[in-house]
Amino acid sequence: MKNPILSVVHWYVLRRDRSKVPTTLMPLKKIKSATVYVDAEEAGEDAGPLCRAVKQFFDYQGIPVLVLCPTAQDVNLLGYLKARMRGSRKEPRSEDLFISLASTADNFAATYEACCSTARFKVGRCALPGGVFDLVVTPPGDSDASQAAAFAAIKDYLYKIK
Repeated sequence: MKNPILSVVHWYVLRRDRSKVPTTLMPLKKIKSATVYVDAEEAGEDAGPLCRAVKQFFDYQGIPVLVLCPTAQDVNLLGYLKARMRGSRKEPRSEDLFISLASTADNFAATYEACCSTARFKVGRCALPGGVFDLVVTPPGDSDASQAAAFAAIKDYLYKIK
C-alpha cells in the first residue's frame, strides 16, 4: 500500500522539477551526450555487465555517457536519487539522450529522472503519464524482457533513426 503523504510529495516534486525542454526523435550523429538509468534491483547480478555494455556502446559511438545504476543506499527518503548521484538542481545535467531501462512506473527514482531530465530525446520501457518518452520499447505480448534485451532493442532503433 502506498503512503498517501508520499504520493502527494511525489506529485509536487514532479510538478516542480519537470523539464520544459521540448523533445523529439534524434539520430545518433546529433547526440552529444547521454544518460542511461539502469534499475539495479531489477537487474540483480546482471547490473555490472549491463552497465559495461551500455558504456561500450556509447564509447564506440564517441558519445560520453553517464550510467545511473542506483542501489538502495543511493536513494533518499522521498524516493529519488541523492545529489551525489544525479548532481544538483541548480546545475542540471545537459544530455541529449535519456534512456530509462526501468520496467515499471512504480520506480519513482527512474520516473523522476525521466521527467526532470533536460534531454531532447527520451527513450523508456514503459509509458509514463504526460507522454514523457519519445520512444517506448515494450516486449511483445505478456513476456517480460530483461533490461539487456530492452537495451539491445533500443540500440537497433537508435541505428534506424535517420
